[in-house]
Amino acid sequence: MTPDELRAAIAADCPHRLDDFDGHLADRAPTEAFVRLWRIEHAISSRPAVEQQIADLYEQIQTTDTREQAMPLFEEISRIRHEISEGLQ
Repeated sequence: MTPDELRAAIAADCPHRLDDFDGHLADRAPTEAFVRLWRIEHAISSRPAVEQQIADLYEQIQTTDTREQAMPLFEEISRIRHEISEGLQ
């Protein structure tokens, strides 16, 4: 997917992320890593249930008192993001 195709997909599927995409690009040439990251972000944000699940996990993390309480929640976010990433390959 080219950067232009990716931007168009974000605009169509999850327009609430378009400002983030443009801000991260900030008039620089998109790198392979940038495109990879934003393909994952698009895949998450175009699935409202998944996007909400991750947001809920981050919210839960903010209410934890210890690292031990937070780490399983971070691990769950990482697992979800990994599954999304694997699905793009």
